[in-house]
Amino acid sequence: MRHKEKLISSILLATGGAFVLAGLILFGVNRYEGNKAYAMSMEKIEQVKDEAARRAAESHVPEMNLNLDEVDPEATLDMVPEEPKKVLPVVEIDGYLYDGYLTIPAIELEMPVTDNCDEVNLKYFLCRYSGDPYEGGMIIAGHNYKKSFRKLRDLAVGDEILFTTMDGEQFLYTVSEIEVIDGKGIDEMIDPKWDLTLFTCTFGGQERYTVRCMSAD
Repeated sequence: MRHKEKLISSILLATGGAFVLAGLILFGVNRYEGNKAYAMSMEKIEQVKDEAARRAAESHVPEMNLNLDEVDPEATLDMVPEEPKKVLPVVEIDGYLYDGYLTIPAIELEMPVTDNCDEVNLKYFLCRYSGDPYEGGMIIAGHNYKKSFRKLRDLAVGDEILFTTMDGEQFLYTVSEIEVIDGKGIDEMIDPKWDLTLFTCTFGGQERYTVRCMSAD
């Protein structure tokens, strides 16, 4: 009987040790990947910001200089075209497609936002999951790295978030609500009542830490 108890105890200890070792390995890999992603993101953020500033300067269009004494007031109504629907500009830099960059002063985070939400882009940057700042309902995802979206845990209601497009246009948001959603809750994540949603998976990927924001403009 004692031999059987010792055997069970040894098995439990070995199993527990294996879980601890697996956890340490996972933590180490996450930390290594996080540092690598941070270095890559810092390398690209300046390029993205410079390109956004350059495009903003080039996109300035001078106002029309009309001599109102020579213009028929009724005819001017036909001279004003309808404002075209804005489309989020996407710019390629070194093989990556960027929508702009995100700035969150409260957690000292500033990172590029790529246009394609896939494992390749998520490995290094933030990714636009859906929506845009013009139509609303924009969702931005990021990995749960220590120097990236794990910092979302330190945000509080009222904190400001700034999204800058690749044309230099800026959109200011404030944090309105913070929640944890089931990892498979896609319908819960895509909620059009929020102007901006930021999310990252919790450690292990079972849940999604979610920050909901409204436009401050």
